[in-house]
Amino acid sequence: MTKLIPPHIEKIRPYEPGKPIEEVKRELGLKDIIKLASNENAYGPSPRAVRAMREKLEELHLYPVGNGYYLRKKLSEKLDLPTDNIIIGNGSCELVEITAKTFLDFHENAVISERAFIMYWLAVQIANGNSIIVPDLDFRHDLKAMAAAVNDKTKIIFISNPNNPTGTIVRSEELLELLDTVSRDVVIVIDEAYYEFVEDPDYPDTKSLLDRYPNILILRTFSKIYGLAGIRIGYGLGHVDLLTSLNRVRSPFNTNSLAQAGAEAALDDLDFVQESREKNLRERRFLEEEFRKRHIDHIPSQGNFVLVNFEEEGTVIFKKLLKLGVIIRPLGAYKMPKSLRVTVGKHEENLRLLEALDQVS
Repeated sequence: MTKLIPPHIEKIRPYEPGKPIEEVKRELGLKDIIKLASNENAYGPSPRAVRAMREKLEELHLYPVGNGYYLRKKLSEKLDLPTDNIIIGNGSCELVEITAKTFLDFHENAVISERAFIMYWLAVQIANGNSIIVPDLDFRHDLKAMAAAVNDKTKIIFISNPNNPTGTIVRSEELLELLDTVSRDVVIVIDEAYYEFVEDPDYPDTKSLLDRYPNILILRTFSKIYGLAGIRIGYGLGHVDLLTSLNRVRSPFNTNSLAQAGAEAALDDLDFVQESREKNLRERRFLEEEFRKRHIDHIPSQGNFVLVNFEEEGTVIFKKLLKLGVIIRPLGAYKMPKSLRVTVGKHEENLRLLEALDQVS
C-alpha cells in the first residue's frame, strides 16, 4: 500500500489525543483515575444542550441540516452578524483543515508560531503545503516576526489566541499591527477556542474587525466552555466571500443533527457558561498559586489549562503520575520535552494533582 501513498501523507505523524481513562484503567489496573489532559470542561456538558439532544433522538433517521441553518441563525442573533458570515464545522479543528485545503496549493505556505496548536501544521501537511515555523517570544506568538516571515507564497497565517498549549494571548495592539502590515491576500486565521475563559482586558475584540479586515477568519468551538467536546461542533466567522470559498470544500453534512441541536441550546445556557467561567478562573488561580508555593515553573494562563515546566523529562513525570491515577499531557510533540500541560479541574481533582506532584517531583 505504501506505493499508493503520496510522500506528504506518508510523512504525517498522526495527532495523539490525551490518554483515555478506560485505557489507563485497563493497562494499570487502577479504578480511581482523574483526567486533566484534554482541556475538557470539568463541570460536564451544558444541561440545556443535553436535553435538546435527547429530544432529537427520534429524528436520527433524517439527515442533518446541511449548512447548519438553525444553529447559524441562533449564532447570528447572539453575535449580531448575518448568517452568511457564519460557517459550521465538525469542531473548529475541521475548519482549520478546510481552510488549509481551500487556500493552499503545492509549494504555497502557512506561517505558524512554533508552539502553536499542532493541528495547524498537520492541516498544512495534509493539504500538501509548507509550514513556515516562527520562533515564539517568551511562550507567546511573535506577531512581528510572523509578519516578517510572510513571502509571495504565503496564503495563511494561523494565530491561536489564547494559545494551546502555552495559555498565552495575543493582545489588541499587536494584532492590529499585523493586520495592517500583512497583505489582504493572506488569510489570517484567529483561533479563539478558549476565548470565553480570558480575563485580560486587552484581549482583542475580533468580531468588531470583520468589516475592516475581510481576510480574517475567526474560529470558535462548543468543545470547551460549553462542555460539548464529544459531539464535535464549532463555527467560524468571516467575510461572505471567504466563507463561500470554504463552503466549496466543506462536506455537505459535516455536522450531525445532535451536535447542531445541542450547540443551539447551549447558546442559551448563560448560567452554565458563567458558572464554568467563574469556577475555572478560581481554580486556575488556585493551581498557579500552589505551583508558585512549590517552585514549579509555569506559564500564567488565560485558558482552562496551565503549562508547567520541570527539570527532568516530562514523560518521566507523566508516567509517575499515571501510576497514581492522574492523567496530564506531555508535550514532546510540541518540542517541549520537559513540559506538561495541566487542565484545570474541579477543586478536589486539583488537590489530588498537587498531592501526586508532591510525591513525584
